[in-house]
Amino acid sequence: MKNLIVTADDFGVFPSINQGVKDAIRNNKVNSVACIANYKDSVKNVKELIAEFGTKADIGCHLTISSGNALTVQNNDAFCYGNTFRPFSNLNINAIEAVPKLLEKELKAQVQVFLDNGIPVSNLSCHHTTLTTTAGLFKVYLKVAEDLKLPIRSINLSPGGKDCTFRTVLDIMLLRYVPLKKLREVRKFGREINNYYSNFEIKILAPNILECSHYGPIPQSGFLDAAAKLEINHKHKRLNRFFKNFIANDKNCAELMVHLISDDLNLLEQDDGIDYPGIDQNYFDSRVLEYKSLNSYDLTQYPNVRMGFWRELV
Repeated sequence: MKNLIVTADDFGVFPSINQGVKDAIRNNKVNSVACIANYKDSVKNVKELIAEFGTKADIGCHLTISSGNALTVQNNDAFCYGNTFRPFSNLNINAIEAVPKLLEKELKAQVQVFLDNGIPVSNLSCHHTTLTTTAGLFKVYLKVAEDLKLPIRSINLSPGGKDCTFRTVLDIMLLRYVPLKKLREVRKFGREINNYYSNFEIKILAPNILECSHYGPIPQSGFLDAAAKLEINHKHKRLNRFFKNFIANDKNCAELMVHLISDDLNLLEQDDGIDYPGIDQNYFDSRVLEYKSLNSYDLTQYPNVRMGFWRELV
């Protein structure tokens, strides 16, 4: 029997995202939630989630150095403008790598926010995949996972070209801020990250595969009105392809990463009052498509695959 973890990212900040995630858990489509810890209402929102669903969904800490406010590295130019983390498009990678202890302290502080409030953390992932861009950042990420004895999101992306696409986009975004030598290192590390992970001194548990083809598409004006049904059909076809490949290969655990949002107009209006940079509201239409696609897809049609949990990783 194959195990599938379905994780909804970015819980804890925007009301529409929080509700979209809750809807999916209620519909038995999601059993893992990647929660952001550095928003003022993060703890309250996660506790409400646990009160409603108990252990039906695992709680993960969605580590960030590219959204919201820092907990321990405020006013440090390597990380922040004032108290706020530099945006994803302006990561100061060289400067962050030069202070690994500060990075480690910040990441552990984000997890500790949940632990100190009695919230069990079952796994780690990273917002914008920032912590997997270079060996220097990834080493700290693995060190944090090792010290906290927590599994991490797989760095084995499916389809295989997704990581290459991400690194190409990152190159373009960081061209003005990051030396060309470092950008070449980012691309090169994409080819080396699996070996780096496999050879790390301590075994860090992770699912075998991260399925990320359900994500997107990029924002387009009028997309929902013009082509929503077509895009949802495409997403279902991609999910069918994933399940068939997963059943046929020798891997026993996969994680499906999704980004969800409720299309409730009242909640979307409440989002406008949220002060949390780093989650781009331009992508909210894409999240609605993911929400509609996942909730209309039959995850039970493949009897060889069951919903698994992080605690079951071996």
